Amino acid sequence: MTSFKNLFGRFFVEKAKKVYSFLIIQIVGALAFSIFGLLIGTGEFGEFLNLYSELLPDWLMDFCLLSFFFIIFFFIYMAVKNERINRSQTWRLTAITDEKFYIANSLSSFITFIYFIILNIIVAGILLFVSFFMDKAFRNSCERIFKQFRPNFELNTIRLIFDIMLLLLLCCFFISLLISFLNFSSKAIMDYLPVASNGLIVKLLHIFIVIVIALLFTKVEKIFVDQVLGSLLNFLNLNPAYNNTLPYLNLIVVVVNLIVFIINIFLFKHFFEAE
Repeated sequence: MTSFKNLFGRFFVEKAKKVYSFLIIQIVGALAFSIFGLLIGTGEFGEFLNLYSELLPDWLMDFCLLSFFFIIFFFIYMAVKNERINRSQTWRLTAITDEKFYIANSLSSFITFIYFIILNIIVAGILLFVSFFMDKAFRNSCERIFKQFRPNFELNTIRLIFDIMLLLLLCCFFISLLISFLNFSSKAIMDYLPVASNGLIVKLLHIFIVIVIALLFTKVEKIFVDQVLGSLLNFLNLNPAYNNTLPYLNLIVVVVNLIVFIINIFLFKHFFEAE
């Protein structure tokens, strides 16, 4: 019998292979954009060589810009990879219960996604550190920004940033659970309905779920715009005001995630078979 720890480790190693591929492409791509941009700006290769130190801040900026797109694309890739493993007959032959299999697969995908984000932060930090000591103009700009933020950088600011990041991660996890739920529920309904009608019923179910999610999103959007975004704007205006609604909002998302997670485990165990 395979242990949950071993299966989780195998899933993580399998999925982490793509983390490094994505990261290398992102780093090289950002460097290429930076070099190309400086060559256009200088017009001559010799002049470009004299401005080699300016390459580092540009590389940092391009890497951060690409991070936004690569993180979204990697999340989509993880969601697709997660469902492929759920459907894989080879993986499903693993000597472990269906509950542990689904939990190991889902959590390893989410942890891999977080791991990719952490590596992005580390690379950006290294580029920031090197740029700070290599480029005097960049260092002076950083020092001016730090002096502006320092007098107002309170503990509430750290709490605000943490809660917003946690909310975003919880929402990403909810989206991945929702994709699995739509997949599993469709399979369950199709098993209990006549072939001629199951396609229509499945589509109606998906429409109903989308409507419910849209209504919930409208409620959450009001909280996000009025509370979260307002707090973020206060932070950008150097007057951070911590919002007490954020922890409760995160708690609500955690509860919703747990409910959907339990439903998915039930559907996966009783109605979903590998293809």
